[in-house]
Amino acid sequence: MNGKKPYPYPPHTNRELEMMLAGAKPFAMFAHERVDGFEKSDALANQDFATHVANGTLSEHLRAFEAKGPGGTRLNIDYYFYAREGEAWRVEAFSLLLELLHRDAWCPQLEWLSGKLLGYTDEQNRHHLSRTYPSDQLDHINF
Repeated sequence: MNGKKPYPYPPHTNRELEMMLAGAKPFAMFAHERVDGFEKSDALANQDFATHVANGTLSEHLRAFEAKGPGGTRLNIDYYFYAREGEAWRVEAFSLLLELLHRDAWCPQLEWLSGKLLGYTDEQNRHHLSRTYPSDQLDHINF
């Protein structure tokens, strides 16, 4: 363990499709770095979104970014977004967050917004942020 408090709720990781089909999650995002040996299916944790996109249950959206990696190397990253009906507006909102992330403009407020877009509650976001940021960076955030 990394010394941090365990999550008091099950994170969405690797359960996104199941949660979306159950109506418990409106939106999911996956990052796929285009490198040999790392397939899209790996980024999706082998969840079969394609079937549900094909039958119209979910929509799929792709945004490609070029980012700076360690030592200034260039990374090519495809972000795959999946949305339930009526939730595709989250794609553009999350894309704007990714632009800020790739410009090194990330902060607790933006991380809170990303959590909200992905379907986490304020209580879940509060717990996650308390594991990630010092309390003095969170004191002024009204959840």
